[in-house]
Amino acid sequence: MPHQVHERKFGRRTGHRRSMLRNLSLSVLRYERVKTTEAKAKEIRLFVDRMINLGKDGSLVARRRALAWLPEPVIVEKVFNDLAGRWPDRGSGYVRLTRISRRVGDSAPQMLIELVPAAEKPAAKADASAEAEKPRRRLALPRRRAAAKEETKAEKPSGGSTPRPPAKRTAKKTAKGAAT
Repeated sequence: MPHQVHERKFGRRTGHRRSMLRNLSLSVLRYERVKTTEAKAKEIRLFVDRMINLGKDGSLVARRRALAWLPEPVIVEKVFNDLAGRWPDRGSGYVRLTRISRRVGDSAPQMLIELVPAAEKPAAKADASAEAEKPRRRLALPRRRAAAKEETKAEKPSGGSTPRPPAKRTAKKTAKGAAT
């Protein structure tokens, strides 16, 4: 009985399993949101936390360890420059797992694994209050378009041309001659 082995095997050999975990952790760090199975999501959050903690360390040794695990240097740069500064007070728990519907083919339980949003800074809150004072531009939805046209007609004097009424629909005849 293998004691103290806390790793899911996923029915794969070591090399394939390790490359799958590397690629999935790379996808989470790149796209910041990935849909996968429940077991893979629970296993991958450990690796994502470890990579972000290496980025927060920032030393050369940490960068080399991250490059050894992640196959793309561009993502390592993102981890060390962008993601490391997002959570200055947090030691772990950078990932949120959300249950979603089961997969259609095999009914496997799926989860959405995404990076937790960064905590807002006080300066950002002051900017948000300034933006809240400005009136928000509203989209012209179909029901609002009619009201907007009526307002513009009321503002503008009518120049003499009246709008045409909508065209009448006529019944089409089928091959037998009956109207539908």
